[in-house]
Amino acid sequence: MPISPEQKEELTQRILEVTERQIAENGLAAVSTRSIAREAGCSGGSIYTRFSDFDDLVLAVNSRALARFGAVLDRLAAEAGNLSIEDRLIAMAFAYLDFALSERNSWSALFEHRLADGDTLPDWHRRDHLRLFAYIEAPLLEFDPELTEEQAGQLARTLYSAVHGIVSVSIEDRLGRVETEVLRRQIAVVLPGIGAGWRQVPPSRLLAR
Repeated sequence: MPISPEQKEELTQRILEVTERQIAENGLAAVSTRSIAREAGCSGGSIYTRFSDFDDLVLAVNSRALARFGAVLDRLAAEAGNLSIEDRLIAMAFAYLDFALSERNSWSALFEHRLADGDTLPDWHRRDHLRLFAYIEAPLLEFDPELTEEQAGQLARTLYSAVHGIVSVSIEDRLGRVETEVLRRQIAVVLPGIGAGWRQVPPSRLLAR
């Protein structure tokens, strides 16, 4: 008997919620179609009526994680008020650290998941990533109005990479765990240091060389 559109949507949401919960509790490596189907109360085949493959499902769950972090950045942007550009960037970096700490497995899944060789990220998921970079690009364009949008995007990725490196090396215990407050101090030193350099030579001039 065919299921209704409402039942299809309910199944989709149930699969997403179960997958999201299993990743959050046990990490991406512990999640499988079988474990999802068992908890969701459906067959493995039913999952693939709603998602093209396991990668598609994981990407959908990862996009939900990106959306949760995007909501935090929305709130920060609304509360920015008269904060300096450096303070706005630091606030976003602190929020990224807090997100990684509070949702460690979900955060890790964003980077642990790998598509098969030859496969590329679907446009919808790429857009979800780029939407977050726009929050970084906005203050950069205020800081240096001579920047092109492409240059602002490049700088946003550079700043993100600096913060992500500080956060990931510690959280993943690669070189020994660092206390959260120490990480905050590191971020609060690195970002203003970059800003001070840009005040000496605007980034638009550097990138034009």
